[in-house]
Amino acid sequence: MTVFLLDYLPTLSAFPATIPTVAMTGIAGLSAATLSTLLGGRRAILLAQAAASSLFLLHFLLLGAQTGMMMCGLGLIQMAVRVRRQPSRTLGLLYGLTVPAALAVAVLSWQGPMSALSATGFMLATLGRWQTAVGRMRVFFVMATVVGAGHNLLAGSVFGLVSDAMGLGGHCVGLWRAGMFRGLIGRHSPAARGLSKASA
Repeated sequence: MTVFLLDYLPTLSAFPATIPTVAMTGIAGLSAATLSTLLGGRRAILLAQAAASSLFLLHFLLLGAQTGMMMCGLGLIQMAVRVRRQPSRTLGLLYGLTVPAALAVAVLSWQGPMSALSATGFMLATLGRWQTAVGRMRVFFVMATVVGAGHNLLAGSVFGLVSDAMGLGGHCVGLWRAGMFRGLIGRHSPAARGLSKASA
């Protein structure tokens, strides 16, 4: 959701009448994507992500960015399937088919490392959306965002990098609130090891 934002900025000059709409859909999509990282429920996260993907799909359509638009469309299919905690076998198959479809999109619009990072980020997000536990979902989303940041760095997408930073911050806050980092710190800190030995 955060990729391809500034990759197509030169095309803005060709659409002077649509610049306000492009800007509004981009800002609204970024806001919805950031909101999704701060929500606590799996269904709420996916619904907010779906709203962000819909806005970015329109954003990329106005820019003429077909790769970004198709990736958003595939993401929407995934989120529609995973809003249900236990999707049917048919819906599960539909979800799985988005993976080869995304790889085909990446191959057909191949741009070297940028396309590889984009496809990898999509795969990690795919794994994240399939999780039933919010904590595991966030871990995959963090990895997907880091990979997406690599794409945006290569593309020189400042807007995308800002979005990645906000997304990482939101997911890390969510993981902290869930106690994941505190659990890791507690298990590995010298004080915790000392208490463990003393109680043994």
